[in-house]
Amino acid sequence: MLLPSLIMFAITVVVATTCLVPAAFKPSSSLVGFYWSGFWLFLALIAALAGGEQALMLSGQDVPALAARLQVSAILCFMLFVMFGWARLSGAALWHGVRRVAARS
Repeated sequence: MLLPSLIMFAITVVVATTCLVPAAFKPSSSLVGFYWSGFWLFLALIAALAGGEQALMLSGQDVPALAARLQVSAILCFMLFVMFGWARLSGAALWHGVRRVAARS
């Protein structure tokens, strides 16, 4: 049972690391950069939790309901982060547009 869990662990590390690669690219705006990094960090966290749970199941460990709760909590936090980020970035863009129109008048 060691080989399947090691393969799953390796796949988890590769997928989580792949999710962290785009987070290294920083956009010019600090606000966009914060949400860009956070988006990819949340995806890496979700991949790590899911892969860790599967690696433990493959090794024959009794995975409690805590792992499922952690995954659901991470996904819920991810959705809230994305929705709040969308609202904040949209609000910042609208505010910038309003200020630009007001400056022309």
